Amino acid sequence: MLRLYHYWSSVCSQKVRMCLAEKGLDWESRHVDIFAFENYEPAYTALNPKAVVPTLDHDGKVLIESNIILEYLEDVFPNDTPLRPQDPFARSTMRLWVYNSAELAHWNVNVCSHNLRHAKRMDQRYSHEEQIAAAMICPNPMIALRLKRRLEVGVSVDEENEAYAKLDCLLDGMEKQLAGGPWIAGSAFTLADIAMAPMVNRIEVLTRPEMIAPVRRPSRTGGSASRHGPAIGPRSRSRIRTPRIQ
Repeated sequence: MLRLYHYWSSVCSQKVRMCLAEKGLDWESRHVDIFAFENYEPAYTALNPKAVVPTLDHDGKVLIESNIILEYLEDVFPNDTPLRPQDPFARSTMRLWVYNSAELAHWNVNVCSHNLRHAKRMDQRYSHEEQIAAAMICPNPMIALRLKRRLEVGVSVDEENEAYAKLDCLLDGMEKQLAGGPWIAGSAFTLADIAMAPMVNRIEVLTRPEMIAPVRRPSRTGGSASRHGPAIGPRSRSRIRTPRIQ
């Protein structure tokens, strides 16, 4: 049994749902509302001490971190739509872009999402004091300190501009990579495309969608980010079991 703890719009959750869909795997949903702080509750942090989503429970074996989960699914289900190249160089390229999705894309997408999406959503649901109280109970100091700092000073225009500049540079590299083949790692759709697609999808709904406009980056438009829906893959609607929120 594959049981996924996830949040619907989390870019990291989208990666894992997309991989499950591409492989045609049955899985059971456990939706974790991170905007209700369910990811800080002891029942969840017992599974994921980092207090983030997603978490995958495979017959009692618990995995955290989306990129680790992607590799695990490929290791355990290699014959269900293989998503890792056989060629060593293509495989190293795939792993570089899986790494880029976390080390470069995710953090900067998070910064650019804060003022536009995250802060507005939280302010609609909770007072400033309630949000501070939630940050105080977060068991992960990296997240707790970031939450407290953002509640105090927000995300500045300079921080946003810097994050967008880094994303722009990353997309330049992605465009160059896609010019050499239909997919990031070459001729086949791989975990690299799965890892990057939700990041590109998020940029489309931020304040600078022109960064991925076809006129600027035509290879990206014809490549990985546009062929597959990042939140839910092409097979998922018939494969996902009915979600249950706990």
